[in-house]
Amino acid sequence: MPHLQLFETRVPPPSPWHASPLAQPDTGGRQVSEEFLRMLKVYRHSGGLLRAPEAAARCKPRSGADATMLALWIRQRKVVSFEWLSRVWLPVFQFNRHDMSRQRGLDAVLSELTGVHDDWALAGWMSQPNAWLAGATPADTLASAPCEVLQAARAQRCVLAQ
Repeated sequence: MPHLQLFETRVPPPSPWHASPLAQPDTGGRQVSEEFLRMLKVYRHSGGLLRAPEAAARCKPRSGADATMLALWIRQRKVVSFEWLSRVWLPVFQFNRHDMSRQRGLDAVLSELTGVHDDWALAGWMSQPNAWLAGATPADTLASAPCEVLQAARAQRCVLAQ
């Protein structure tokens, strides 16, 4: 699909919808698969997980995001995404479901955590109950209380920085 082209190079870049063949997300074997299944279950409360092509198909260019913008967000870590079984997965909680624009407050939260978490750890943090959020998950809380999720993210960054 030509609208997904992100770079002007002679060698075509890898598709933003598929994991790099050099970075196998499932090298942890059973443990990584179990973590994926846990996230699949937990993220159901906030809309579930989508493969990147499914998320791109939901984009509406005139009102929010288009597929090219989604690919850029993935590359720049402006959205939560992770690779599993050579596919890029995105939790739905972070998007407005009508036009796939990003939820209010997501940028600030990600700016706190992308420097201290890889993609899997970030997706895991968003899906786990958090004491700063009275036991709720950041994914379930972001839409209704973005400032509280930001405070939890700052606390997490500070803990990991020590």
